[in-house]
Amino acid sequence: MFATLIGIVVPILSAVLTVISFVVLALQVIRYLDAWLGPLIFNVVNTLGTLVLTVLWVIFAFRMRAGRNWARTTLAILAVVWLLYGLFGIIQMLITFDFQLGPLISQPGAIMASIELLMVLVAMPLFLVLAFLKPSNQYFKATSSR
Repeated sequence: MFATLIGIVVPILSAVLTVISFVVLALQVIRYLDAWLGPLIFNVVNTLGTLVLTVLWVIFAFRMRAGRNWARTTLAILAVVWLLYGLFGIIQMLITFDFQLGPLISQPGAIMASIELLMVLVAMPLFLVLAFLKPSNQYFKATSSR
């Protein structure tokens, strides 16, 4: 199932990009700001939360691959939440940079975050569609009757 592959690969890539973005941002904050502790703590919590959710997502994706409909439902809910979070992130980033792409692409952390957010905006709707197509429904129906 391609949905399972998306469910495994995208969260891992997202977590890696989040960690890289965190490191880049932390280095920028430490370098340019005196009051760096607040943003650093926020990004540590955000990065750790992303890693935990990534592990959970992969576990649920394997359960979904095993035909567990509850895992598919859980991942669908998480995908919608992740999609909304991604939309919020892109809107917030555009507001922060005054809807100007020049300053946005000059910041390495913003570039990494943009790639991660765009990946989420493509992958989550694709995951939702693939997870509930007729062949997927047949797969879950067949595995539930075993």
